[in-house]
Amino acid sequence: MGKFLVIGGTGVMGTAAIQAVRKVYGKDAKIIANWYGKEIPGFKIDDVDHTIFGDITDQKCIDAITAIDSDKFDFMFYATALGDVGTPICDATQEQIDRSNNLSYLPILNLEEKLDIDAIIAYSTFYVIRHQLATYGAMGHSKEAIEKWTVEPGKSRHSCIRAGLFESTSSRGIKLLLRKAAKHPENLKDPLLRGYFENVSSKEGIKKFEEGIFQEEKEAYGDARTKAENLYEAHLELFQSKNPVFVNVCGKKIWHTEEPLLLKDYF
Repeated sequence: MGKFLVIGGTGVMGTAAIQAVRKVYGKDAKIIANWYGKEIPGFKIDDVDHTIFGDITDQKCIDAITAIDSDKFDFMFYATALGDVGTPICDATQEQIDRSNNLSYLPILNLEEKLDIDAIIAYSTFYVIRHQLATYGAMGHSKEAIEKWTVEPGKSRHSCIRAGLFESTSSRGIKLLLRKAAKHPENLKDPLLRGYFENVSSKEGIKKFEEGIFQEEKEAYGDARTKAENLYEAHLELFQSKNPVFVNVCGKKIWHTEEPLLLKDYF
């Protein structure tokens, strides 16, 4: 049994959370999942009991959730994010950071306050590796905010799954922006990035860039090339752990840590 709320139920992380809930808690677990985008009438998220369409920053969406169930949720998984990427984290403007936080971070605080949730699970990445510092933009600041929140006491218990590079909206956005920038590699400030795109096609540059990330992740954390099944396994590990703080997953490697990654230590 148990009751679960998944914000961002159509994404890679949200899907992994839903699959892990069903594996651990079975068919009797009650799952409410939210999604937002181009509305598709009658759309239902696979393997959930109730699908809620709407912008989680809108009180109407929260009202739709509580109309289904206003009692305590055992877990909430906050698996949605949106922010400017494709530029160095240190170059993000306050306006970009605020815009990113509006969906990627602040709704977590709002939902924690307004709903009765035993444990909230948020998501982060290894944004302090060299390649991410150069490309993660405003999202890097939102992820740091999430990591700081994770170690703070709150109304709910806080945990975070921190993952290596996997195919996602953010990773696709970074590649799209780099592909555009590659038309004029001399405008890329970071020499690491510029080196990937000089005298090669944008397609080749993107491939070299991704390989660079995988190499850096493997050197730093012991594995790379994180897949959907690895994210699923990380959720199982979270359920099996007592009061986890950060559950890290990079490739097939999964391990626990307790400290946030702080940008001030890197620039």
